[in-house]
Amino acid sequence: AIYDSYSFDEIYNHFECKTYAADKSSRPVPSLEQWLFLRKQYKEFVDETASFDDLVSPTLGYAFGNTEEPPPFYAMKSPGKERSLYASRDIKKGEIVHDTTASETLFPDVYAYRRFILSLPKNMVCDVMDWAWTRKLNENGPDYVCLGINISSLIRTADKELNANVRPETNISSIFYATRDIQQDEEILTHFIRLNAE
Repeated sequence: AIYDSYSFDEIYNHFECKTYAADKSSRPVPSLEQWLFLRKQYKEFVDETASFDDLVSPTLGYAFGNTEEPPPFYAMKSPGKERSLYASRDIKKGEIVHDTTASETLFPDVYAYRRFILSLPKNMVCDVMDWAWTRKLNENGPDYVCLGINISSLIRTADKELNANVRPETNISSIFYATRDIQQDEEILTHFIRLNAE
C-alpha cells in the first residue's frame, strides 16, 4: 500500500503541498464542517473509540483549563497573510495560553498517520501535514505524531525563536506559556518542531 512505502517528504511532494502552501489566498480558516470531517476520518482510520465530545466548537478551540470556555485566542486570515491565531484578550507574561493535552489527538504509529492523511482530499492532506508535530510524552518515551483537530493547529511558528511569544517550558511539556505580555489581537507565535518528515 502507498502508506507503507512513501516517506512524508514523498507524500508532501506527491500532493504538491509546497505549491499549495505558497498560495496563501487559497487557504481560508477551516469551517466547522471541515473540522468535523477530519474527526470522522480519524475515528474511521485511526481510532474508532475516539471521543470528540468537547463542549467548545473546534472553530473556537477546545475547553480550556477545566472550564467550558475556549482558550484566549481566535483564528483569522488577514488579506495576503497566513491563517493564524490572535489573542482574544490581553495576556500577561506567564499565563497559560495553550494546553495541547486538552486539544491534541495522538497517532499510535506512522502507519496510522499515513492512513489518516491519505484518506483526505488533496488540500486537507497538505494542511494536516503542515499542522502535525511530534513530541515525547515523557523524557525517555517514543516520539508521537500529534494533531489538534481544531483551530489550535493554526498556531504559527515564529521566523526567529526570539519572536515567539508563547512556548512550552520543556520539549516534553504540553502547556504553552506566554513569554511576555501579549496585547489583545496580537498574533500568537510559538517556536517548536513540526512533524519530522523522515
